[in-house]
Amino acid sequence: MSELSEIREAEIKYCAEDIVYFVLNYGHIEDRDSEEVIQPFKMWKEQIQALKDIQSHKWSIILKARQLGFSWLVLHYATWLLLCHTGRSVIGLSRSENEAMELVRRMAVILRNMPELIAEKGYIPEGWQGAWFENTALTLTIHFENKSLSVFRCFASNENSARSFTADLLIFDEWAFQPADRAIWASAFPIINRPLSGQVVGLSTIKRGSLFEELYTSENDFFKIFVPWYADPKRDQEWYDKTKKTLGDTMQAEYPATVEEALTVPGGAYFPEVTDESILTEKPLEGRVNTYCVMDYGLDMLACYWINRDAFGNAQIIREHYQSGLTIGVAAETILNITRSMITYGEIKMVQQTLAPPDLWNRSQESGKSRALLFQEFGLTLTKVNNDIAAGCLAMKEYLVHADGMQSKLTILSNCAPNLLRCLKKIQHDEKRPEIYANTPHELTHSIDALRYFSIYWTVNAENLTEKPRKPWRADQWEDYYNASETDKALLIEKWGEPL
Repeated sequence: MSELSEIREAEIKYCAEDIVYFVLNYGHIEDRDSEEVIQPFKMWKEQIQALKDIQSHKWSIILKARQLGFSWLVLHYATWLLLCHTGRSVIGLSRSENEAMELVRRMAVILRNMPELIAEKGYIPEGWQGAWFENTALTLTIHFENKSLSVFRCFASNENSARSFTADLLIFDEWAFQPADRAIWASAFPIINRPLSGQVVGLSTIKRGSLFEELYTSENDFFKIFVPWYADPKRDQEWYDKTKKTLGDTMQAEYPATVEEALTVPGGAYFPEVTDESILTEKPLEGRVNTYCVMDYGLDMLACYWINRDAFGNAQIIREHYQSGLTIGVAAETILNITRSMITYGEIKMVQQTLAPPDLWNRSQESGKSRALLFQEFGLTLTKVNNDIAAGCLAMKEYLVHADGMQSKLTILSNCAPNLLRCLKKIQHDEKRPEIYANTPHELTHSIDALRYFSIYWTVNAENLTEKPRKPWRADQWEDYYNASETDKALLIEKWGEPL
């Protein structure tokens, strides 16, 4: 090995021990604001800290403002892993194939601009004994002399992305906006889920209802990193104010200063009136109640609820069943078994009707039967409800809107419907039709659709046993009533009850 090769190997070894040194001395990015596009990566303090945090944690999730260079930062971390440690594998997942190709292109830019450490195929200097790389549209490979390859592969996100590969690092770029994000996570996670190795880095701006938001805001093993708009030293208040004039209400979502601002998205929550205080209760409805079962069914999810309605129009959810992958026969059996159990243990007396959306009455081309008919053949008779979404949303608002400090007309018996409560809090306004809730993420809509079916249906109040029974009046009673003053008429009604 030549003296120059020995110096190079020693430098790479030093870089392997100090990632900040590696990026500050060899890293490059594209800066479209500069006359020369390719610029040394002079990290700000927030980027340096984030780089250290990524290195020291197995799982990292980054909620950030727009255009802060964090995709470049994560790619530099991946470059350090691949170049300074042989035989490593990194997988990147993006929203589309074009964006996946962009990640590979950027890594090639990074490597191309550290000629002291690595060469590019087709441009290898004579006598070169160090590492060299080559890339296709979606793969970049680093070759080492007599050592294992390091590989960077990128994929467009889909349910089977990267399923057959293993990786040392898994990157989710713009994670909140990847379609089928939950299925992708379930598919991709096992490729890095090893006891002593395997890292995940997910980064994105916010999208409410996404898996990214759920992981960032819940208790789990992810190390949370937040990067505000002002992390870039070039952004001052004047820049912020000018940008806000252009973006308007979307400013806080795209350029948040705090996590709370990031979670405040345009249009906002569709049910801002829903809080634990407004909807949860420990107290069951009093007096007689009528019980309804309502469901939204598909093979992807059965969302089913048992709801009591009292004599005064108040409703209360007393049971939830939320499960995916159920065939019609199993779904029918599950609902019937839960109902029988509730009757056996005295939770309800009977179910008045089982309400379901009209699409279950569409006939199958294969069998000529509707799913509603198949449910009936399995012993569960369904009642078709109106599927007018706008009218259903208004009906839901009637149940959920409440005066300050008062509970809504619809309550949830504590701990009985956690998925519904989660979805009510997260679902957003539809971007094109603000009078209805958004139909994405689809995972949030199953429970809310079921509640909409109950809200729009003409459910019946239970009998009010505190009122005097209504019965026909005799002719002499009517004669006394017609000849009485208004005050006396009220007294007669109080004495005899309202006539039929």
